Amino acid sequence: METPEKIFTVLEYVELLNLAFKGREDRIRGEVSQLKIAVSGHVYFTIKDTGGNGVLDCVIWKGVYAMCGVKLEVGMEVIITGHPNVYGPTGRLSIVADAIELVGEGALKKAYDELRKKLEVEGLFDAARKRMLPELACKVGVITSREGAVIHDFLNNLGKFGFKVTLVDSRVEGQTAIKDLIAAVRTMRLQDIEALVIIRGGGSLESLQAFNNEALVREIVDFPVPVIAGIGHDQDVPLLALAADYMASTPTATAHILNRSWEEAYAKLNRAPQIYVRIEEEIKRLRADLDLAWAAVLDQTAGGIKWAKERMENAERSVRVNDPTRQLKLGYAIARRDGKIIRSARDVRFGDALETQVSDGTISSQVNKL
Repeated sequence: METPEKIFTVLEYVELLNLAFKGREDRIRGEVSQLKIAVSGHVYFTIKDTGGNGVLDCVIWKGVYAMCGVKLEVGMEVIITGHPNVYGPTGRLSIVADAIELVGEGALKKAYDELRKKLEVEGLFDAARKRMLPELACKVGVITSREGAVIHDFLNNLGKFGFKVTLVDSRVEGQTAIKDLIAAVRTMRLQDIEALVIIRGGGSLESLQAFNNEALVREIVDFPVPVIAGIGHDQDVPLLALAADYMASTPTATAHILNRSWEEAYAKLNRAPQIYVRIEEEIKRLRADLDLAWAAVLDQTAGGIKWAKERMENAERSVRVNDPTRQLKLGYAIARRDGKIIRSARDVRFGDALETQVSDGTISSQVNKL
């Protein structure tokens, strides 16, 4: 057996081990047996097998622990995801956890119900805070796994309306997806989009743990544009979907939400010729009604003029019949004194000047005898 040429110092070998370990991502199931939260906020704990035959020291850093949304307790059964690390000064091996998830449907359901109640009290699911999608939105951000049928179902059902889709790839399965999803949402904040879509297929409560995470829900609530959650679910609606502005159970249904305003706009355009024809018909009808109204006014006016003409002719006829000058042509005369008609000999005195009107003039005279 050959002797290795390289001889490591202890520290060099620890660093070599840690370099090799860092690329690992192992999932380990066990029961929390010891727990300590340091002043720094980092959490140090131990997990063991049910029979107590295997024990591992673990650590989860403050920020990661807060992101996980799981409150560790002694006796709790968990699955941790992480990698080994040897601490040089003591030579002690620990698992550095990147994610912690609860084990068992009962534990998951309890955590779900408690968080849902907390967020409901804060009003994060209230309809009043939900936002409307912009009309004819075309710039869409999508967060999902680049692999699999989900993204293809979404894109295949997205209408041909000129959508511009920005995709951010993310894990969407289990508790380990939380870090990816939060990073993806923060990346989308920097994009020029009008709506954010988060989609994945259906699954169990366990597989949907990431979408029941408090930190992720708060990221969605504070997102600057409306959010559509297309997360398949069976019984318990994911908390992220409850907080989103719109929710759908499939990627296809999510695409239809985005299509809606475009389809309505196209339908209106298609109805435009019919509407134009109806408007023309209505204008013709109004014009005909107007013509009839004018005709009625003219008829009434003509009738009024005819009636007035007849009244005037009757008045003229009456005047002519009763005109006293008409009798003069028959040999009669009209005598006046001081402009007043003399009706009796008693109306004059000796010496009065008289004017006598005959048919073709007036004769002046003086009374010389009574």
